[in-house]
Amino acid sequence: MERLDEAEIKYARTMYEPIFTVAMEGDKIKVSLTTEIEGIDIHYSWDESHPDRYYQKYAAPLIVPSDALTLKLVTYHNGKQVGRQINMPVEELKKRAGKK
Repeated sequence: MERLDEAEIKYARTMYEPIFTVAMEGDKIKVSLTTEIEGIDIHYSWDESHPDRYYQKYAAPLIVPSDALTLKLVTYHNGKQVGRQINMPVEELKKRAGKK
């Protein structure tokens, strides 16, 4: 990918985006995240700010806070942003978890 970046060739960066696994844990929604490529850091926020590499880094499944509206994620590799920001509404997480 570094060679494509250096040659300024556009390519799909979806391999850097998080893969969501959402489930219910009691009455809470639990979100697990993975990526297709190892060594990718996922940083996130639950508020309306835009996360960057200085925000919390994903290390374990997340429990959705009761007052959260959106989970915002961005991926980094070696301190450089490699994926686009993903905005996942909590309502969509509820649907994926099967919560009504």
